[in-house]
Amino acid sequence: MEPRHHHGGLEGQPGLEVVYQGHLEVAYDQSLPEVRPDEYTSDGKIVSPLITKYPGHSHPGTYSTESTHAKDASQELSKPKEGWRKRKRLWLVLAGIGTVAVILIVVLGAVFGSRAGRASSKDPASQTTSSSDANNTNNPNNTASGSNTTTTTTKPQSIRQGSSLSVTGWRKPDGNVETYLFYQDPQDGLRYSRCDTSHRTTTTGGEANDSTCWEPPVRFNSYARPNTPLAASTILWGDQYQPQTVLFYSGFKTRLLGVNFNDQFSPNTSDSSINNRQQPQQASDTQNQNNQNHIFTILDGALASYWPWTLYQDASGALFHVRNLLGGNFAPSDTAWDNNPTNITAAVAGSALAVVPLSANFSRIAVKGGYAVFYYQSSSQDKDKDKDGGRLAVGITDLDSPELAADYPLSWPTEIPAIVLPRAAPMAGFSVARPGDALQRVDTYLLYRDDKNDVNVLYTSADGEEDGGRVQWKTARPDALKGVDPDTDIACLTMATSFHNAAEVEVHLEEASDATRCYFQRGGVVVEVKLDTSSSSSSKADWIVVGNVPIP
Repeated sequence: MEPRHHHGGLEGQPGLEVVYQGHLEVAYDQSLPEVRPDEYTSDGKIVSPLITKYPGHSHPGTYSTESTHAKDASQELSKPKEGWRKRKRLWLVLAGIGTVAVILIVVLGAVFGSRAGRASSKDPASQTTSSSDANNTNNPNNTASGSNTTTTTTKPQSIRQGSSLSVTGWRKPDGNVETYLFYQDPQDGLRYSRCDTSHRTTTTGGEANDSTCWEPPVRFNSYARPNTPLAASTILWGDQYQPQTVLFYSGFKTRLLGVNFNDQFSPNTSDSSINNRQQPQQASDTQNQNNQNHIFTILDGALASYWPWTLYQDASGALFHVRNLLGGNFAPSDTAWDNNPTNITAAVAGSALAVVPLSANFSRIAVKGGYAVFYYQSSSQDKDKDKDGGRLAVGITDLDSPELAADYPLSWPTEIPAIVLPRAAPMAGFSVARPGDALQRVDTYLLYRDDKNDVNVLYTSADGEEDGGRVQWKTARPDALKGVDPDTDIACLTMATSFHNAAEVEVHLEEASDATRCYFQRGGVVVEVKLDTSSSSSSKADWIVVGNVPIP
């Protein structure tokens, strides 16, 4: 409000003479009073341009005592009734202005408050969930009564929502299992959570408390781009690789990169030699040699790996496999990698990928026909290409190669049920040794998300094969895998194998066991589930929720 016509608040102070100026007007309209910035602010400080004192007042005022509209003071004092009316009108005007100011403050407070509320609702660290949601019927361990009370749950800050997930592990000589779960944090850094089952404690009832095996997340140096795909493998060979874990990811300009983890060295992390891949060059092929050695993947594509194979799509959408050029007795090479296109040409660009071994014996896994890859296949029959990611397909490379072993045992048929996957739906696969199979064949499981945000399972069943029956593909939608986050990834553990471990013996792929586990995000947290291998299970596709991986 402009101060030059303000009189209120003085007449009640003893010793002060109030002089009424009858022809002063209060400027009033429907807008807020004007304030001249040059009068009230100078370098952010309050100033008083007119420093005069009212008689008997000890503090400087900000208002002028002169007015070109003022009349003789005695004339004004001789009209007390008229002065009272003017004072009353002035107070009414001031009260009206005050009311408008209060209303504006309330409205602005509500606006900014609602914006702050919306912002906090998007903050993953301050989410509230209903107890009926957190304990819904999708959770087979649900014991809640279904009340609508709300509880505040804090989402993890060390993992980004929708991060790629990858898991790898091996069985240690003492019988315990060591698992590495990899993911990306909100700052684009890469981390892992490590589980050593020897650290598990038991509950008062004597049951294993699985979550106690997990160590705090470890952040390691990487050059990952945002939302990079991840693919991890475990190398078992001799004393030096007992074990060595390798993680593949995508860096600047989608370049394929890797990092090794080996506790026998200090520091225990190092860049993979695939970062500076060497391969024989043609004599005439000298131009841009460095770039030709590097591998670049398709943007927003996937990676999948089981040692010694890693699968990716290039910018054209073609599927390639990278293979470490193993030496004698399948010893890992420290420098040499082979990079070749597969014979799979129908994959949708940006397809999810899952790689599984096709034998329990590493000597068969490491050669032609040693793995299978699941992917999305493009199809002209898809009616809604904006919605559908493609039809699920599986391929086994080099089955027609003359180098394929004459006694190659095919674990299962490549004709699978017709399954249409939603766009960007993740999938993960794993293989386990087929019980009692003399040919060392495997049973395979593929987990994929459907359009209802439930994880489905496609799996092989060899029941009755010994009686002349056929290995068949079956599907299931377990309750434990329902209601996942729409942007979740899926990771499943296939145990490591070796031709020659530190004890100089082979390590074959295990049968399904308590270590057969998968991971996904539900409610922002990483959920751990395991295949139910108990004798009471009536199906090979029953799953149990183990709990949440403790990622802060």
